[in-house]
Amino acid sequence: MVQTLTTAQPSPRLGKGLGTRAARAEWPLLVGWVLGLLLVVTLGFGNSALAAQSPAGNAIASTPRAQSTAAATTASPRRSPPTTAAIPAMPPEIERILARGKLTVAVLGQDNAPFFMDREGQLTGLDIQLARALAEQLGVGLEIHRSPQTFDQVVDTVYGRGADIAISKISRTLKRAQRVRFSRPYLRMRQGLLVNRLQMAEQTQGRTMVETIRDLRGRVGVIQGSSYVGFLQQKFPQATIVEFPTWEDTVAAVVRGEILAAYRDELEIKKVVRTQPDAALQLQTIALTDTQDALAVVLPWSSSHLLAFVDQYLDTLTAQYTVDTVLDQYADYWAPQSP
Repeated sequence: MVQTLTTAQPSPRLGKGLGTRAARAEWPLLVGWVLGLLLVVTLGFGNSALAAQSPAGNAIASTPRAQSTAAATTASPRRSPPTTAAIPAMPPEIERILARGKLTVAVLGQDNAPFFMDREGQLTGLDIQLARALAEQLGVGLEIHRSPQTFDQVVDTVYGRGADIAISKISRTLKRAQRVRFSRPYLRMRQGLLVNRLQMAEQTQGRTMVETIRDLRGRVGVIQGSSYVGFLQQKFPQATIVEFPTWEDTVAAVVRGEILAAYRDELEIKKVVRTQPDAALQLQTIALTDTQDALAVVLPWSSSHLLAFVDQYLDTLTAQYTVDTVLDQYADYWAPQSP
């Protein structure tokens, strides 16, 4: 008898190789192997992505310490070393003085004690003392320019940059302030009149002295090119202005009776009485309490830093000058004279 052997065919629903009972038993192992392979591939791609984000282009270790180091590196970018700033230049007006090695100061060509006077070839006085102190503070020498012959010419010298500053008994006025700068005053004075007693008596004619001064008329002398030309126009508009080359000429004209009065600051008025005691018989001094004459250092309009330097030096002076202290300090520089 011939027997025919038949081979069992797998179920079409399980696919090839899964039709037997043994194949069905291996299905869970196959699924686990596939999941493990997918996990390895996923971790590999994650490390590759971290390596791509590294600044150096290298893979970053996946240990916790390496990950914290990477985070710190990302949070704190590398800083460039600080650069040294360039040292700023000196202010132009100060730099010019230091480069030159001296401070140039304009002073009136005619002596005016006690502010500036020549004694045996040596300049001395209050203004010269102040100029020397400023040059010393700057650490430079001092050069005095005495070519100006009027106070206005002294101011013009500074305006034209013929000198760094001017210290020459210069009064602060609004007209001058349009062209130059002024420091804070180093001496304040009242204005005054030196009048001829006889002519003033004729002007009074029954009025009080105060009323006569308020309505002052007649010829009044001032120094040519000084601030008192403008002061006289403002204070006594009805007076006739007579300009003289020097203060000595002005005083002499009052003594001779050629003019009614001489107009200047109270220091010069008091100085006449000190130097010419006999003149008190012919002259009378009047101080105007409602006026003020402030003396200051003159600077070019653009010298703002030098102005601050001068003002700061004046602020350091322990003693403040007054008319009487200046007259007492320099009393030996003039002797009593006959009128």
